[in-house]
Amino acid sequence: MQKKVSVIDLVLTASLSAVIGAIFLVWSNIVWDFMKLLVGLLFVPIIYGMWFIGATVPAYIVRKPGIALLGEFLAAVLELAYGSQFASTVLLYGFMQGLMSELVFMATGYKKWGWLTMAIAGAAPALWAAPADTILYGITNPLTPEQRVVFWSLYFVSGALIAGLLVKAIIDAVVKSTPILDAFEVAKSVKNV
Repeated sequence: MQKKVSVIDLVLTASLSAVIGAIFLVWSNIVWDFMKLLVGLLFVPIIYGMWFIGATVPAYIVRKPGIALLGEFLAAVLELAYGSQFASTVLLYGFMQGLMSELVFMATGYKKWGWLTMAIAGAAPALWAAPADTILYGITNPLTPEQRVVFWSLYFVSGALIAGLLVKAIIDAVVKSTPILDAFEVAKSVKNV
């Protein structure tokens, strides 16, 4: 039976969301445009996975239902409050991207947190983000059909690498080296308690 979400789980999720919302703001208002200049429109989605960490970071630590959706949505709310150039559309993105990761964790019964699950949960928000960017912002208009396939594929690759594998690797390292997350489910798993 799955444990209920506790107050400490909610406080951690909200605290992480505050920090991640600030990262989202920097990604939205600075990094995206800089990378577009650096690598060009075709390859800029390689950084997109950072916008999916609002779901995977708290969910991987807490490992309880609803945390991925809540974390990503709260991070989007805070990005909006901090001054995102994308205005209220970030709320829709936050909800839908969080839902995509949440569905992956739900499919495992919130019991599988290995590399494959995290990679899929990290990539899943691209199912929303890639078509939404195309429909809402026309971002792929300058690209050929072949280039669009590359462009959209990079959303998934970036999500799997950044929001999936990198998140798992960093949190596992934190758990192994400090007691800061010992109160959460991740510590029981990583430390094999």
